[in-house]
Amino acid sequence: GTTSTFFLAVFYVRQLVARYLAACRELEVLKQGEVNPEQEVPLPSAAAPAPIETALLNDLQNTKVLATAAQHKPLQDWFLSKQITANFDFSLVDTTGFFDEAAKGIGDQYHLLAASIEQIRYAYRKDFAWVNLDLSKKNPEDARVINAFFRGLYSHTFFSRYEYQKNKKVVGLAIQPATVIRSFFAGTWLEWYAFIIILNSCVERSRAFSCARSVKIEFRDDESRELDVAFLIDGRDPIFIECKSGEFRSDIAKHVKFRRRLGVDRTRYLILSTELTAEEAVGLTAMYDLTFVNLDSLKNHVKSLI
Repeated sequence: GTTSTFFLAVFYVRQLVARYLAACRELEVLKQGEVNPEQEVPLPSAAAPAPIETALLNDLQNTKVLATAAQHKPLQDWFLSKQITANFDFSLVDTTGFFDEAAKGIGDQYHLLAASIEQIRYAYRKDFAWVNLDLSKKNPEDARVINAFFRGLYSHTFFSRYEYQKNKKVVGLAIQPATVIRSFFAGTWLEWYAFIIILNSCVERSRAFSCARSVKIEFRDDESRELDVAFLIDGRDPIFIECKSGEFRSDIAKHVKFRRRLGVDRTRYLILSTELTAEEAVGLTAMYDLTFVNLDSLKNHVKSLI
């Protein structure tokens, strides 16, 4: 009747190897002390919690490995070194649900899905119970992809009912009233997408990392802020992303100030907007002490940082 967590054997093997090597180093220090007893032997210093090793992750989009205090500890320590208190909700990086897969599907096919996602957002704002997606003006292949995508979301309970009128090429969806689904379509899908993009880049390049979503931070003067996506690469290099699926221009000055208070380079504080063209992103980056990216330029910029 209790919940148990299962790990692959490789996890335990790596832990045993790490402890074995630490014991060997400690033994070497003791041996040196025996050779020269008058020499002061330094005590082994407590090792800082290491960022999670990418080799320990078997299936990034179906794991609870990230949703632990230990995984968040390097990020927490980094903030403390800046005299900032960080509060985490560990469950926000639990990828055993379907939010990350759905978000990646939206982000990778946004040119096809943008109008439908906006229609669903509008339905939530107006408290509609049903939405019809008219695909009659789409070419057959695009219509097939869009229909298959929303049928997949229905199978994962993002909607409580799905219908397809083949003769009219209309997808009918019953709105799921759950708060987490409402929030997903309101904008947290973009946070999940940015999170998965950085996560995949860390694994592809075999980089150690610590990560979090929706980090609530407090400065010593009681000013508080929230970071949508936060990563710490190799225990020293932060990447912060603010995700904007709507208007953001009035917040630019606030983010410039926030970045400076964090003390991070402008290339590592990103404003991710679904509304920006490539030219607009480049232009805004040249104007302000921030880096602006859209869905297309996010991957390449992240790769340049990792």
